[in-house]
Amino acid sequence: MSDIDEKIRNALVAEDQKAIDEIDHGAGLFELIGLTFKGKQAWMTYYMYFLGLIVASALVYFVIQYLGAADIKTSLNWALLILGCLFMITLIKILSWQQIQKAELLREIKRLEMRIMLVAEQNSK
Repeated sequence: MSDIDEKIRNALVAEDQKAIDEIDHGAGLFELIGLTFKGKQAWMTYYMYFLGLIVASALVYFVIQYLGAADIKTSLNWALLILGCLFMITLIKILSWQQIQKAELLREIKRLEMRIMLVAEQNSK
């Protein structure tokens, strides 16, 4: 093996160790939320936040209408719409947390893959 091959191998090992250290550090909540805006399913995150904004706007409108209702029947109708919006917001939040958990799981899988590659490389020497 030539000297240049050894230099390349050492550089790659240093980069791998740096990447593993970065992944091992762990991600905070905001970093995990940021990870959901990248990748193949980023459209889903954008869609959920857009839908959440629309539902929250509708919720504010329904609350204003509820507070201004004159009779019981009208106020109950607005109250049902408010409950529907709260249900939708809860559903959107659950789906968002699942996306965040998926991003965290993928990050952990990558960390384990890197560890396995390093162990396999050390065993092959």
